[in-house]
Amino acid sequence: MDGDAPLPLDGSAARQPRTGSQQGQAVSPAAPDGTGGPVPPRPVPSRRGRPVPPGTPRPAPGTTSPRRGLPPPGGALGAQPGEAPPLRPPRPMSALCFGGKRRGGGGGVSRKGRSRLPVAAGAMSEGRPLRLLGLHGYRQSERRFRQRTGALRKALRGRAELVAVNAPHLVPGGEGDDDGDDPPRGWWFSGPRTFDAGEVAAAPAGLEESLSAVAAALAEHGPFDGLLGFSQGAALAAMVCALRARGDPRFPVAFAILVAGFASRAPAHGHFYREPIALPTLHVVGDADAVIAAPLSRELAQRFVEPVVLTHPGGHFVPAAAPQKKAYLDFLDRFHPGQGQAEPPGAETV
Repeated sequence: MDGDAPLPLDGSAARQPRTGSQQGQAVSPAAPDGTGGPVPPRPVPSRRGRPVPPGTPRPAPGTTSPRRGLPPPGGALGAQPGEAPPLRPPRPMSALCFGGKRRGGGGGVSRKGRSRLPVAAGAMSEGRPLRLLGLHGYRQSERRFRQRTGALRKALRGRAELVAVNAPHLVPGGEGDDDGDDPPRGWWFSGPRTFDAGEVAAAPAGLEESLSAVAAALAEHGPFDGLLGFSQGAALAAMVCALRARGDPRFPVAFAILVAGFASRAPAHGHFYREPIALPTLHVVGDADAVIAAPLSRELAQRFVEPVVLTHPGGHFVPAAAPQKKAYLDFLDRFHPGQGQAEPPGAETV
């Protein structure tokens, strides 16, 4: 051991500098002849997973790929040697749209599940929901009407907004429905502080004040696209439709939904029905309605040009079950917010 170099303390062999013939080569641990030899280079896999044979020339920067005929990353404006590669142009932004039903107009498609839409063609391109002015029935109020139309407002959510207003006339209480904070109201009277839909009233009172109240609500709380009236409120809405069809500028509405409506029997109101009313309407008729009989509602529908009639088996209320919800939405789909016009209506019965 004299003259041998001392071994490291960890017992490993001393590192020797590599000769020039060994630099840049890999040495196999055991060649067939017992000596180390060069290991042939292995093919380098491409980005697509297929090996590139050794010696395959690679395109120079700024040239076209020989395999695809495509420009290198960065396009024809690729970086020159020694320069930083150019930035790629940003992709257009997109937004996720969840659920919904396909609507006309705008851009892109909204369907069940997720779909990618351009930002400018999202749900906002469809505009705001339709706005309906709600006219309650006799002996009701704005608050009571809102409480009794919860199912309807839920069914129309996202498609139409219902905003109710109070009738201007207070009605004497009865049957325990008089509330000091929210007294019952009415749109007009057929007798002295009373009302009967079937009465041929010789001196009806209060209608002009109610028409003025509706005009004020449309102006102060608008814009509104249509009306939704119930019972006496539906009868009043029909009169507003008649005035609108004649060009009255106080009532800028495009359509009406009339639930349990009727035509006034008062001779003083006959001028509203003198000619067919050319405004789109949906008439909701309850076969079991004991307050406004179904024939009265169908008679009102006949006063309009090509009305849509929806019949349900219930009584005196605003129905909002699945069949009625579909009929409401199908009717409202004919209209666009703020346009004040509809597609040409067609006579039909739902």
